Amino acid sequence: MNNGGTPGQGGQNPQDPYARRPGPDERNPYGPPDAGGGQPSEDAPGPGVPQPGVPQPGIPRYGQYAPPGYQAPAPVPTGQPAPWAPPSIGESHRFAWQAFGRSAGVWIAMGLLFLVAGGAVFLVMNPWFGQAFGDLPDVMSSSDPDAVDRWTARFTAASTEPVALALTALAGVILQVMGMTFYAAALASTRRRRIGFADFFALRNWGGILLLAVLTSLIDGVLGMIPVLGGFLQIAVGVLLVAAPYFVLAGNMSALDAITASFRLVTAHLGLVVLAYLIVVAYMFASACTCGLAFFVIGPFSVIFGAHLFRRLQGEPVEAAQPPMAA
Repeated sequence: MNNGGTPGQGGQNPQDPYARRPGPDERNPYGPPDAGGGQPSEDAPGPGVPQPGVPQPGIPRYGQYAPPGYQAPAPVPTGQPAPWAPPSIGESHRFAWQAFGRSAGVWIAMGLLFLVAGGAVFLVMNPWFGQAFGDLPDVMSSSDPDAVDRWTARFTAASTEPVALALTALAGVILQVMGMTFYAAALASTRRRRIGFADFFALRNWGGILLLAVLTSLIDGVLGMIPVLGGFLQIAVGVLLVAAPYFVLAGNMSALDAITASFRLVTAHLGLVVLAYLIVVAYMFASACTCGLAFFVIGPFSVIFGAHLFRRLQGEPVEAAQPPMAA
């Protein structure tokens, strides 16, 4: 360990009693001088560097049998990214569609369950909403020209009361916590080829999940009150925090640490993340043309897309990328 002293030759600290001392031939980084008294050329390969046409010990030449004990390097499986390959949008996009297709029934069933449960939570936490829309048919069929204006005024007044705002915010937190089940299943998709219903409910780090839901709802609500620029700020913050749920679940981080880690990861790979975000937004717009039915497909795809890209940007392996090899 370097305790602040000046490093010696080769990066060694002379005060470190455990440091290896360079030998006589190691003090000159270019090796011993040649017969003419000069230094060898910098282009000359050093010791241990393979040279073209020169047989290497322990490695068979072309047409020769391998020596006993020789093991050839393991090839990279066909279609699977090499360990040194950088993350790519195409790889994550392809994986997300394949992973969704392998467990499409489970994803769609959970989407329907989320729709029913989420709608029930919203109506329970916002009773004025159901009442207002229950009166809408009578208002629309009324011959009174001011009926719609009065209904709009009542709707706006009821939705902006402090109690209504608090209940709406609480409903948003509950829905975000419910949505974390999809992030958990997406992360499981990067570890297993097929997932089940149990993978959606294999949540941990409940403290981080709850606090992250509260903080993101609070940030979104505050930015939404800013006129004109509020919507743009919500989008920008949403991009910067897009990896926070994955950090909370996969990294078992606290909410604040997950937000910080997401900010650093996104800013370090901003172009890649923004491109992935735009692809998901484009799919969402296309889903609107199907009256929302395609959201049962695009929703799962988007979280799997993000989970795979998250794993790759973190340098973690994706074990479900390829089918198991046949025996």
